[in-house]
Amino acid sequence: MRIMFFLLVFCLGCENPLTDDYKCKTLTSSKGEKIYVKSINWGVTGDYQRSIITKSTKKLTVRTDTIGSIEGYEPFIYHFKNDTLTLFFYDYVTYRIKEKFKTISVNYLVLNDDEFLSIQDKIDNKYYFSVPSY
Repeated sequence: MRIMFFLLVFCLGCENPLTDDYKCKTLTSSKGEKIYVKSINWGVTGDYQRSIITKSTKKLTVRTDTIGSIEGYEPFIYHFKNDTLTLFFYDYVTYRIKEKFKTISVNYLVLNDDEFLSIQDKIDNKYYFSVPSY
């Protein structure tokens, strides 16, 4: 009886833990090239995450599609301006994009503790972005 009550409360009172939360942000160069910053979160609290930067709309649409992606919550901070994508990392680079882009260049910047915290404080979804983007 207790188990049925628990299951009923769990199923009706919570989001479905089997449902994935998919986010995708499109970045477009001045020449019209599009790349996508994608993430997919799952779990009861959404604390499991995979992310990818790709030119494919089909990659990482389900959590089992892991090729070229990174696992972990908020793996980097990014900024996109003047056809340059800059990825910011704390302490060391944890992710490298596997694809080459025609008109978008990519920079990888490793920051120390103070620098990274300063960038984190500036995340506002206008200039600096976290992954996932809300």
